[in-house]
Amino acid sequence: MSSVLKEQQETILQYLDTTHYIDSNAPKAEEKREAKYKIGKACNKAREILCSDEAFLEWVWSNVIPECSTNIEEVTPNTLISWRMLPKFGTLEQCEIVGFTHVSKLLLDKNAVMKAEVLEVIANNDPETAKKLIQIILKPVIDFTSIVTNKKNLADTVEKANKLSKNALVALVKAMHQQMTK
Repeated sequence: MSSVLKEQQETILQYLDTTHYIDSNAPKAEEKREAKYKIGKACNKAREILCSDEAFLEWVWSNVIPECSTNIEEVTPNTLISWRMLPKFGTLEQCEIVGFTHVSKLLLDKNAVMKAEVLEVIANNDPETAKKLIQIILKPVIDFTSIVTNKKNLADTVEKANKLSKNALVALVKAMHQQMTK
């Protein structure tokens, strides 16, 4: 193994101790987020050196997972792959404002416009305001009023209800309730 890969392995293992530590003296949430971001950077460096995603996964299975401390929770390649996305999205601060779980969603090609909008909100607002605005972008309020007033559209929407998100279902039920109480 090259010295650069060995260095990335050591970085990943060091920060995995921080992210997955399960004792009562566990690191603070901010320290864990920073460690996840640093692991993502190290994984990206390792992936650049390796010739393919398959080679990266093989390296993780043979050089990272077996070396993990027994005092931490189990680590999976999927965890490392998702943390690789963090530095690809932006800075640690940008990732924290958006929320680590939303980063992968925003990196999808189909969400490029949404990602640009989110990054613009972050650049133009203080972190707390940005968090509120980003929630609106990521989970827009859905108004079903026009659908509920048209019986055919309502029947079509109800027929597809199993494909709606929880928030969309709640919005639909609220619109139906408002229509019934008129």
